[in-house]
Amino acid sequence: QYINELEKVTGVKKELVREAAITYAKAERAMSFHGLGVTEHSQGTYTVMLIADLAMITGNIGKRGVGVNPLRGQNNVQGAADMGCQPHQGAGYLDVTDPNNHKLYEDFYGAKLPDYIGYKIPQMYDAALEGKLKALWAIGEDMAQTDPNTHHVVNALSKLDLFVVQELFMTETAKLAHVVLPGASFLEKSGTFTNGERRIQRVQKVVEPVEGTKPDGQIIVDIMNRMGYKQEDYNPATLLENEISKIVPFFAGVKWELLGDNGLQWPVAKDGTDSDLLHINEFKRGKGKFIHNSWSETKELVENGNEFPYIITTNRELEHYNCGTMTRRTNNAKILKEDYLMINPADAQKHLINNGDMVCVISARGKVDVKARLTDEVKPGILSSTFHFPEIMMNNITSSVHDSEAMCPEYKVVAVNIRKSKGKFKNQKN
Repeated sequence: QYINELEKVTGVKKELVREAAITYAKAERAMSFHGLGVTEHSQGTYTVMLIADLAMITGNIGKRGVGVNPLRGQNNVQGAADMGCQPHQGAGYLDVTDPNNHKLYEDFYGAKLPDYIGYKIPQMYDAALEGKLKALWAIGEDMAQTDPNTHHVVNALSKLDLFVVQELFMTETAKLAHVVLPGASFLEKSGTFTNGERRIQRVQKVVEPVEGTKPDGQIIVDIMNRMGYKQEDYNPATLLENEISKIVPFFAGVKWELLGDNGLQWPVAKDGTDSDLLHINEFKRGKGKFIHNSWSETKELVENGNEFPYIITTNRELEHYNCGTMTRRTNNAKILKEDYLMINPADAQKHLINNGDMVCVISARGKVDVKARLTDEVKPGILSSTFHFPEIMMNNITSSVHDSEAMCPEYKVVAVNIRKSKGKFKNQKN
């Protein structure tokens, strides 16, 4: 019974699930990879935990050619988390509510720091609307195009007393800012990127920043100096040696000159020895802990599934990166010029939709008009679209439902209905 229900919910034949499970379990060495299709759900965190459970059950931990590998959605997500960009942790993943960690940070920086957990992104928007969050400084993030439920996001940002955006281009988000700080691209600054295998890689400036712009690190230093916290000019080598290696335990031996061409995998000991394998004999906590959380239907479908019978899931295309802020300004824009809606021919026939027709996609939050592309790449009842172009603003229809733990938005399940658009559009032939 449960297997049949699983097949019904996932749309994957039970025989294929069984075959994949047996193949993975019997393999001498097996690696799993997952991306945003796993994490951008209301139970995404628990799904990752279940994947880790499977790796432990089958012994695919602590040796070469195994492990659980997240394919992060943005460059240097790993590095940002290492440096403490999550509100419940400081640099090095140390709990900010732990008195010992709190004292460590305050003693090192010589400043009074909050000892409570800050807001995650969805909480920031709610706090801004409630008047509890007064100022926001966004660096290289186009929330007004990429975050879900666009009207909600824009309303929240408009309530801020001070909204600062640090960017390369005048994005949809930068248009809402009180102050825009012109940043530099990765080719115009030096620093480090950390990838999914914990490899700290040296990135070196190859061209000077465009006149009037500065590297992000230098902009932050300039603001710190103006606010009375004296800092030297941004320099990745001294920053690694004098700050990061002193405060992040697993960066203890990281020095700029040691990174070379291939970088180092953390944890890096004080003598510069790095770690290509983790969890060889045991986990940091000792024995592994199995975590189970029962599946439940997302609130989006429970509340809206009857009125909006289709599911749309957002995706990306090779030609454009995320919201297209950079790639739409390259020749890639000549290859892929607009967002489109992938729709199964059976569903298209029900609504008299032909390939290239404009389709009105409606959710509980709003509606968008987007060109149809008939394809069997999506199953009946499932739609999919990119969100690279602000002319469409696909996130007008996505929801504020998010993962229960990490609060990652649920971009992969949005309840919608569709109809052939009324009238004629400039990108549709007469």
